[in-house]
Formats: sequence, C-alpha cells, structure tokens
Amino acid sequence: MKTVSKDAAAKEKRGGKLKEIVKSREFFTFCLLVVVFLFAFMLSDSFRDLTYILKCATRYVELGMVAYTLTFIIIAGMIDLSAPGVMCCSATIAATVFHMGAGMGLALAAGLLTGLILGAINGLLISYAKLPAMIVTIGTMNAFRGIAQILIGDKSLGKFPEWFNSWEKIPVFKIGTANFSVTLLLFVLLGVVAWIVLHKTRFGRTVFAIGANEHAAVCAGVNTQRVKFALFCAEGVMCAVAGILTMSRLQLVRFDMALNQEVDIITMVLLGGTDINGGRGGILGTFLAVLLVIILKTGLIVANITSDQQTFVMGLILLLSIIVPNIMDVAKKRKDK
Repeated sequence: MKTVSKDAAAKEKRGGKLKEIVKSREFFTFCLLVVVFLFAFMLSDSFRDLTYILKCATRYVELGMVAYTLTFIIIAGMIDLSAPGVMCCSATIAATVFHMGAGMGLALAAGLLTGLILGAINGLLISYAKLPAMIVTIGTMNAFRGIAQILIGDKSLGKFPEWFNSWEKIPVFKIGTANFSVTLLLFVLLGVVAWIVLHKTRFGRTVFAIGANEHAAVCAGVNTQRVKFALFCAEGVMCAVAGILTMSRLQLVRFDMALNQEVDIITMVLLGGTDINGGRGGILGTFLAVLLVIILKTGLIVANITSDQQTFVMGLILLLSIIVPNIMDVAKKRKDK
C-alpha cells in the first residue's frame, strides 16, 4: 500500500511538471517554431537540407548572441535599443585601428574595448544617473552610429587578413554533410554560459529579483546600481563580439552595419517568453526564438517577400509575442481564482 502511494505521488509530480512545461512561455515558442518550420518545409525543398539551414543561420546568430545579454537586461526591467549602434561602432573602431597599421589582434582588442566602453556609458547613465533606459539607448543608438559615420563616412573598410575573413564558413565539426562553423559553435557555447549564469548563479537570481521588485531587492541588500551597470557592460562586449563576427562575414565595415536590427533582437527576446515588464524570462526561450526567427526570415526570403513586408511580419510577430503570453497569464490567474 505504501509503495502504491509513493508511485501515485511520483506520477502526480511528473504530471504536474508536464502541465507546468505545457503552460510555459517557452513551450509556446517551441510550438510556434514547429509550425513555422513545417510551413517552410512545405514551401521549399531547401529546408530539408541541414546544410542550407545552417548556412542561413549564420547571418542571424550574431544578433542571437546579443539577444542573450539583452534577455538579462529585460528581465531586470530595462531595455537597450542601442545594440546595433554598438555593434557598428565597435567594428568600425577595430577596422580603423587595423588600417592605421596595427595588427589584426590589436584591432580586435580595440573593438572589444570599445564595446565595453560604450556599454559602460549606457550603464552609467541608466544605473547611476537614473535616466530612463529607453530614452538613453535611443540617444546612444544614434550617437554611436554617428561616431562610425564620422570615422569612415560613406566609405567601407575592408581588405582584412585572410585568416579573419569568413569565420562563419570555417568548419569545426560536421553533422552529416553539414558543417558546424565557428560562429554557430560560439553561439551555442555562449548560450550555455548565459543559461548557467542566469539560472544557476546568485547573480542570475539577483537579476530576477531586480526585475520583479527593485525596491524589495534594495531592501534585501542588493546593490542594484552595480548589477545594472554590469549588465550593460556585458551587453556592450557581446555587441562588440557580434559586430566583429559580422565584419568577418561581410569582409568589410560600413556605418550602416546592423541598421534597424534592434527590432529583430528585441523580438528574439520577447518571443522567447521574457516579460517586457521584467522579472521573468529565460535563455532557453531566447535560443528557441532565435531559431524561429532564422526559419521565419529565411522562409520569407525564399517566398520572395520584400524587405518592407518582412518588417511588417516581424512587427506582427513582436506584437503576438507580447499579447499571447499575457492572455495566457490572465487565463491562468482566472483559473487559479
């Protein structure tokens, strides 16, 4: 009798976990990913080829890396619209330093340092000066890109060393006949690191606490200013990494690099289930959302959808990523009552 009771309790526990998974925002993202992939699969035979999918993924995983750190920022109750500007400015500084005669290694270090400095500027204005994150990052988004345009004007800088060009084509290992490149591997590894930091460390718990109730976090002894500042510094460095990878893929830098791609990055985060109001979210959801955006964008291109129409679709998806989870939350609250 005791054994049966234990089995029943274990079964009930498993059932509870399954219900929790099904009701989660990440599960909604996963279902949407499956639906979009099936449509893309029927749309073109190309989606039956893993090589084609991985090749298409390289242009979006750079933004996906930025989405990881933006997930932290939005969970903490803030926003960053300046990420594409930081990507562009960091890559421009790296290219400029290289063309001034420095080695490529020093140029890349300069690009990463630029990302850190730009992120620190955002962090200081938001965390210590206590200015609204949206207003600050709208301003710095244009200012950082303006720095790039002042440095190189309408020209492009290229002619980098051969070893630096096209990292997205350098195979690390194969899955069947498909090559898993340096860029894709870095995207996955950074995702694992971000997941561990957010979900398994004290720092990650602090980020959730700030987003859920900053006043309570302060009362609990959390130095919220320092945490916010650290988040924007990390975001700046990640943007620099993404900018350098984009520079490698394109084999040149222009002042309009990553222009208007802040919507794609924010969509990746919100579509992954992160609450725009803060306090809730996760890296797994962001990872799934990046895959969803890759399949969706590639499918739209295959279907010969114009860039303007793609922007409309992404805006619609962004709205759905906010509306649908909120409807699910309201329905859950009513059921609990």
